[in-house]
Amino acid sequence: MKTTGRTTIADVARLAAVDRAVVSKVLSGDPALRVRDETRRRVEAAATTLRYRPNFHARGLARARAGAIGLLVPSGNPLMVAVIAGAEEVAAARGLLLWTASHEGELTERYLRLLRSGAVDGALVAGLRAGYDADELFHDPRVPTLLVNRRSVGAERWIILDDERAARVATEHLIAQGHQRIAWAGGPAGVDTAERRQNGFRDAMAAADLWLDPSWLISADYTPEGGVHAVSQVLRSPEPPTAIVAADANEGLGVWYALHQRGLRVPQDVSLIAIHKLPAEDYRLPAMTCVEMPLRELGRRAVELILDTPWDAPIRETLQQEIRISRGATVSAPPPGSGPASMTAYIEQRPGG
Repeated sequence: MKTTGRTTIADVARLAAVDRAVVSKVLSGDPALRVRDETRRRVEAAATTLRYRPNFHARGLARARAGAIGLLVPSGNPLMVAVIAGAEEVAAARGLLLWTASHEGELTERYLRLLRSGAVDGALVAGLRAGYDADELFHDPRVPTLLVNRRSVGAERWIILDDERAARVATEHLIAQGHQRIAWAGGPAGVDTAERRQNGFRDAMAAADLWLDPSWLISADYTPEGGVHAVSQVLRSPEPPTAIVAADANEGLGVWYALHQRGLRVPQDVSLIAIHKLPAEDYRLPAMTCVEMPLRELGRRAVELILDTPWDAPIRETLQQEIRISRGATVSAPPPGSGPASMTAYIEQRPGG
């Protein structure tokens, strides 16, 4: 057994009696690796015994110098807290700093200069707007880059959540409660996440053979203001829905507020479910019914991928993690007699209707 000098991956492989490639994949957490649990434990034990520290920079970030990973997130979005926490967890475990900054939906020249200055060894970018041409950045060997829950023109390196499935789960939950008239308060037109979530909503409605009024498909921002706008559009319909799916929890807050302003009770008059769960939702009385997404795991996996993948290798991964309903208090069965005509009359007679 080697006792002096720098321990190498070959030393670990020799002690564990496996090939060096197996050691590399076990210690990097390669999801494609298929080995017996006993082999995996033997490799991990050998690495611990030899105090082996993987040189992740040499494998994934061959030119790493700064010892830091950059994470750019959309400004003012509380959902990013969990993503940042997961990214920090993995970065710290591998001896790296996580440098975080916010942006307004695009990578300005200021950010491009910063990324190329050598301040960070790689960049994770969340929340780019649709239509951003990533060719210039994503084909630059100076800045290994990975999009986080967003795909973009020219980018072949991304990790996303299963947003379509989340929207299906949300819609199916309402259908199971007996709702047939369901509206969609969606995200900005053309944004990758918004399109994927709307596809999931449409699929669930079609699978249940439910008619979808085109006026119930609303594009808005992932903000409370976007939710207010969505409600103002939905309630213009002569036959309003009995339930609304909000494509984002921040937007869901605006939907809830706007319904209250119209004199409609949630869920007695209109049920509401949102995708994602806000950090403080457990402390709200009553809590909003949400579809929880693995945001922390998204941050963790993003750092693992950018560290362990050569800068010019494609990354196209959809995170397959549990998606579940957070049982809030904003979903119930449709109100009795909530047919189109009676619902319209009800709204008209309520204050602000």
